[in-house]
Amino acid sequence: DQRKYDYFFMEATRLKAKKEYDAAFDLLKHCLSINPQAASALYEVSQFYMFLKQVPQGQAALEQAVANAPDNFWYSQALSSLYQQQNQQEKAIVLLEKMVVRFPGKQEPLFNLVDLYNQTENYPQVIATLNRREQRMGKNEQLTMEKFRIYLQMKDDKKAFREIESLVQEYPLDMRYQVVL
Repeated sequence: DQRKYDYFFMEATRLKAKKEYDAAFDLLKHCLSINPQAASALYEVSQFYMFLKQVPQGQAALEQAVANAPDNFWYSQALSSLYQQQNQQEKAIVLLEKMVVRFPGKQEPLFNLVDLYNQTENYPQVIATLNRREQRMGKNEQLTMEKFRIYLQMKDDKKAFREIESLVQEYPLDMRYQVVL
């Protein structure tokens, strides 16, 4: 069964490259009849559904692909992007939080989380996520200034200025930070 699946999947990929989309789609459906849990075929089928503007079917196939291959970063990334496009921020946040744990070497989930928490105005989570980025990447001006801005939006001037003070302590010879302070 695995050899059959591999053969038809590769043939579908070849047909897709030749822009014979309907034949490729039919072969992918055949692949799913051989192995209904095959994440690769589910992912490819989801892309066809998206192209055909059949978002619910595409989303269902992509969710199944992620469920069947949770260690595939690209499937999860595609699903998180789809959730964001469909204004399903809560689903995107849940998935991205799982991705942060599952893929500790990837920075993209943390960047996306900062954006989503900003959109939903969940400022404590924005700060927590920026702190996680800082733990991974080290202290830098961009992260500190972003935290400074968020603290000001939260009307917490003391914490905002502590962020600037931390930059002054980290880089005592850089006069820009003392001027900002």
